Amino acid sequence: MPLSMPQFMTRLAVTLGVLAIYRLGTHLPLADVDQVALANLYRGSGSAFAVERISVFSLGVTPIISMLMLAEVARLASSRFNNWASATPASLLVAAMQGYGIATSLEEAGNVVDEPGPQFRLMVVATLVAATALVVWLAAVISRQGVGSGIWILLLSPYLAGLPDLALPVYEAVHSGILSVAGLVAGLAWVLAALAMVAALGRTLARSAIPLDRALIWPLFIATIPAGVLAIAPWFFPAGPIRDTAEALLSRGTPLYLTALAVIVIFTSLAQWRRLQPRPAMAEPSRQPVERVGASLVVLTVLILAAITVVPEFLTTQLGLPKLIDGRLMTAIVVVALAMQDLLWRRQA
Repeated sequence: MPLSMPQFMTRLAVTLGVLAIYRLGTHLPLADVDQVALANLYRGSGSAFAVERISVFSLGVTPIISMLMLAEVARLASSRFNNWASATPASLLVAAMQGYGIATSLEEAGNVVDEPGPQFRLMVVATLVAATALVVWLAAVISRQGVGSGIWILLLSPYLAGLPDLALPVYEAVHSGILSVAGLVAGLAWVLAALAMVAALGRTLARSAIPLDRALIWPLFIATIPAGVLAIAPWFFPAGPIRDTAEALLSRGTPLYLTALAVIVIFTSLAQWRRLQPRPAMAEPSRQPVERVGASLVVLTVLILAAITVVPEFLTTQLGLPKLIDGRLMTAIVVVALAMQDLLWRRQA
C-alpha cells in the first residue's frame, strides 16, 4: 500500500527517536564503576568506542546478531530452522554470559570497581540482560513502525556515530607522513566503488524479490566462523617447524590466507543461495520484477561479496591503508538505504 508523506515522516521520526534512545543508552555508565579509573585504563587503547563498551548498552546488538547468525547456520542445514523467534530468548542467555565476563574483567582490572563481589557481578549481568531485552524491543519497533530493519540500523549506529572520531587519526596519519595522500584517496575510492557495486547488486536482487539481508549480509557474518578457524589452524600442528610454517602461510595478508578467505565467502554465499526464497511482497512496486534469478547473477553476487571481504584485507595488510569499513557494515548500509528508498517509491506509487 502506498505511503503518504505524513506516514513516511512518522516512520522516519520513529526511527530517529529509537536511535536517540539507543545512543543515550550507550552513554549511561554502569553503576558502581569508577569512571575516572576506567577512563585511565582505556586511555591508551585509542578506541573511540571505549566508553560504549562499559555502558548500559555496551553489548549493543552483539548477542542478537550472534544468535541470529547461529539460526542462519542451522537454516543452511535444514529448512525447519526458518523461524528466528527462538533466537530472542537465546540472545538474553548470551548477554548474561557476556555480562558476567565483563563484570569479572572489571573486577580484575584493579581499582575500577567500587565494591567487587557477587553483588556487583549480579548487578552487571542483570543490567546488561535488561538492556539487551530493550535493544531487541527497540529493533522490533524500527522494523514494524520505522524505516528499514531495526537490527541493521542499530548495528550501524555506533559506526556512523564514530566516523567524526575516525577523521582525526586519519588526518594526523596523513600530516605525519605515516599515510600518504595517494593512499588515503585510494582507500576512499575503493570504499565508494565497492558501495556502488553493492548498491547496484542490491537493487537488482530487490527487483527479484530476493531478501537482501540473507543474500548480502548473512553470508559475510556466517563466513566469520570458518574464517576464525584460519587463525587457530596452525595450533592443530605440533610445535616446531611445521607449526611455524603454517603460521607464516596463514598469517593475515598472505596469498594463501586471502585465497582461503575468498573461498570461504564464496562457499557460504553459495550455500545461502540454496535456501533463498523470493518474497514477492518485497519487489520494488515501481519497477518490473525480474522473472527469475539466473546463474550469472548468483556468480556476480558471490564474487562481489568475496571482493569486498578480501580487497580491504589486502589494502590494509599489504599496502598499509586504513580499513575504513568492512564488508559486513558495507552491505548493511546498502540494505538499510535500499529499504528507505523502497518506502519513498511506495509513497510515490
